[in-house]
Amino acid sequence: MSRYFIAEIMFEHQIDCFCPDGGHADVVTISKGDILEVTNERRYIDDFGWYFLIFINKSRDFFIAIEDLEHYFKCGYILSLVDLDLKVNYLQFKIDQTLEKGDEESFLQYTKKLTEASKNKSKLDIYVQRSEENLFI
Repeated sequence: MSRYFIAEIMFEHQIDCFCPDGGHADVVTISKGDILEVTNERRYIDDFGWYFLIFINKSRDFFIAIEDLEHYFKCGYILSLVDLDLKVNYLQFKIDQTLEKGDEESFLQYTKKLTEASKNKSKLDIYVQRSEENLFI
């Protein structure tokens, strides 16, 4: 699984808390364009499974169940760089098709989607580069 993701849509995540009083349970809103970084820090909780520490935009951090992360990925809530590369390629293909057909309405729709996907890809690319540069400092 990739280590860096960008939120494709806004969604909420219920943070699990295993303290007796449940004082750390919370709901976090992940906004469209937020970057999620999955760290190597993880914990195994009996009867619940593996939890990974993630950061949102390098500011908010919490542990998330691997099942929740996989769910968000499979549902398309979050995308990796590879997903964004594929999306950009697909949208460029669709734009080429609409140009051949002369379909202006579809062309405008796909162009708008391509612009957004390209911005997200660039944003995630820059984040990954900066994070990896900091690892070597």
